[in-house]
Amino acid sequence: MIEAISSGRRPHVFVAAAALVLAALVWLFVAYKVEQEEQLVRAGIERDNANLARAFAEHTTRTFKSVDQAVLFLKFQYEKLGRQINIADYVREGMIISNIFNQLGVIDESGKYILSSIPEFKPVFLGDREHFKVHVDQDSNQLFVSKPVLGRATGKWSMQLTRRINKADGSFGGVVVVSVDPFYFSKFYSDVDLGKNGVITLVGQDGIVRARRAGDDTSVGQDISQSNLFEELKRAPSGNFVGKSPIDGINRFYSFRALPDYPFLVEVGVGEHESLQEFYERRDAYYQFAAMFTLAALAVSLLLALLIRELQQRAEILRVARERAESANLMKSEFLASMSHELRTPLNGILGYAEYLRDDARDNTNREFADTIYNSGRHLLELVNSILDLAKIEAGKMELEPERFVLRALLSDVVQLHRAAADAKGLALLLTVSEATPEYVVCDKLKLGQILNNLLHNALKFTDHGSVTLSAGLTSNSIHFEVIDTGCGIPEELQNLVFEKFRQADAFITRRHGGTGLGLSLVKQLVELMQGRVWLHSRPGAGTTVGFSLPRDGLA
Repeated sequence: MIEAISSGRRPHVFVAAAALVLAALVWLFVAYKVEQEEQLVRAGIERDNANLARAFAEHTTRTFKSVDQAVLFLKFQYEKLGRQINIADYVREGMIISNIFNQLGVIDESGKYILSSIPEFKPVFLGDREHFKVHVDQDSNQLFVSKPVLGRATGKWSMQLTRRINKADGSFGGVVVVSVDPFYFSKFYSDVDLGKNGVITLVGQDGIVRARRAGDDTSVGQDISQSNLFEELKRAPSGNFVGKSPIDGINRFYSFRALPDYPFLVEVGVGEHESLQEFYERRDAYYQFAAMFTLAALAVSLLLALLIRELQQRAEILRVARERAESANLMKSEFLASMSHELRTPLNGILGYAEYLRDDARDNTNREFADTIYNSGRHLLELVNSILDLAKIEAGKMELEPERFVLRALLSDVVQLHRAAADAKGLALLLTVSEATPEYVVCDKLKLGQILNNLLHNALKFTDHGSVTLSAGLTSNSIHFEVIDTGCGIPEELQNLVFEKFRQADAFITRRHGGTGLGLSLVKQLVELMQGRVWLHSRPGAGTTVGFSLPRDGLA
């Protein structure tokens, strides 16, 4: 990681690019989410409007059919009985339901309003009205619905629904007229909450508004034949569109539906901005999130860039320090390697003369002096060898020299080498080898022996009573060795220190038993050089087990 940071790849550029890409992805997702949600909201509005338009169209059709039934009944009665009929009696007796009518009446062939459901009405001339004139010259046998007009008899706005009266010979005999209150529809529409800018309109295919409800506005009679509604009507008898009202100028979602049996259509509209208000709020929240995420990503990328710059500076310092340390370590290794001959030659000379003096001594005092010199020199030579071996391993100059040998023989030789030291302390020195352990192995015999010697030496040194056992066994993929003692043990918090160079677990034990702390460190280095691993289990007062395993493939 340090090398990547300290290299010339400018990682802060990649961090900034990643932040920008991530922010761009977030904005793309938000844009997609907003578009999808807007489509769903608009589709929901159109669906709700279409359902309302269908419901109002069905209600209007039923209303017109109800009115037409009254017109047909009155036409039949007048053609049969003439002026003898009493329309007020028909209404009073329930033969005609008048809750949606201003009045019912008859206009004779001269255009005079002669009969009415209103008692004591005043006859007026209506021959100039469209709903009269349309029947004079032809019998369409259809219900005619007029534009909203201000009634001369009632003084109220109404829609005139009329049918032609025929005489017995088929000639024109007048008109049956029912005046329908257009505000009946407006009042019905007011029961539906379409919001502040909602509107429901009943309009003829001539473009004239018959009934309208937009908030408190219930005006009628406007001509909207040039509006978008009639452009859409040319394409289909029902549908949806968004447009501006020609009456109040408000943009709305509209749904319309033509009445199948009458020349009318129902239009339902809801304010565009009002209907989309909740969506706009969610959209703004999405945009705010994207903006905040972008700012956060840029801030994090800036912080990371500063951190990377600081790490680069530190990495450069570490690189220089590492190069210096490697250089110093190399110099140390070269120095130790070059000193190998100079150190070992005089030590071997000292050992040789000490051995000669010990063998040639004529009294015990001189023999003890020579023995002390020999043992001290021997210990110093072992220390020098350990230091030189560690230096070789660190410098990568230690090489393995595998050979084929009898494993049990090596183990026996190692144990026998330490027998005298064990007997001197009154310790039992044991060797256990499992039957599955192979007889022959191929590895570096000297280094394996060095590892076992170091472990046995340590175990004997720190064990005052009991036993020391060397065991060997075989698993599916490795051969493992363990040295088990009944010595003082090592506290758990200190166990990680024993494999460090020049470290021992307990200062008191070091003063009591001596040692440099190189033995287990060298063991660990040699085992790892042979592709193995080392472990340790210990409890204070219960002894210590140090083991290692070597891969079976490398020993076969």
